[in-house]
Amino acid sequence: MITQEQKNTISAAAAKWIEDHNVTQADLAKKANINPAYLSNILRGNYTYKANDVEADIPVKWFNQLAAAIGISIHKQYWKPIQTAELKHIIVELTAAKNNTRCVTIVTDTGLGKTYTIERFCNVHPQHTYKVTVNHMHKVRDILSELAEQMGVPVKTYPLDTLIGIAKKMKDLRMMGCKPVIIIDEGENLRLAVVQMLKGLYDRINGYASLVLIGTPQLLRLLERMRTNDQPGAPQFYRRIKAGIKVVPAYNDFTPFFQEFGITEKGLRALLTRICSNYGELHDYLEPALKEADEAEKPLTEDLFRLMYNLPK
Repeated sequence: MITQEQKNTISAAAAKWIEDHNVTQADLAKKANINPAYLSNILRGNYTYKANDVEADIPVKWFNQLAAAIGISIHKQYWKPIQTAELKHIIVELTAAKNNTRCVTIVTDTGLGKTYTIERFCNVHPQHTYKVTVNHMHKVRDILSELAEQMGVPVKTYPLDTLIGIAKKMKDLRMMGCKPVIIIDEGENLRLAVVQMLKGLYDRINGYASLVLIGTPQLLRLLERMRTNDQPGAPQFYRRIKAGIKVVPAYNDFTPFFQEFGITEKGLRALLTRICSNYGELHDYLEPALKEADEAEKPLTEDLFRLMYNLPK
């Protein structure tokens, strides 16, 4: 359920987000994948809609979806992102790419908050920032279609025609003084055909828009293997991105998290440091424990944590 007060909070936050980011209601509706008419009503504080002359409440789903799109939460949170050294490093590289039309490959270990950092960057810079998260099932057509839909470019029958349309859009944006950037996340999942497509895309947008690849060290091993095996297009693509490879060191400093969440007991700190290899694992262990301790109205201690996870001393 969602209360009237929570709806008001989302409405006010959405209006501020539009103003802060200098975008239109249509831009936000597209980002949140919400019916523009629903968004218009929500922004006016009218949380109903009419269908066939019958008035009904706008479903809760759309409020939650809108809140997620602008990066706010209306429910009690037991975890909050921390400004880690790794996060700051990634933001610096993304910002430099956004501002300077360059090809950058950001490499970082898993569990360092990469996904959150990218989402945060996209929320802060919504204008002309286009992101696709790839997996092993993504084909060239899939990636081009996602990018084209985000840009408002027609998806053509032939992928090359869609790519040409995307490149033209990037050039037009640059000519208007905009700073377009394409972000390809989870790059370790790239197929050879996608690498070949990215080479073609790079050649067409170079000097007009930035291309950012982000992945784990597996991405570099994948590209190096393709290059070493002399697979078509791979050596040429690797040559284009080589100078822009940025490896983010893994500090895995849990201290800021312990300070933020009030983890003062030395035993619990030592235990978490021993069993967690990265921030992602720290989150997976600590967030449920914080919630359980809160609901039990008890402080989170080493004994409670061990009992919860069946970790005998």
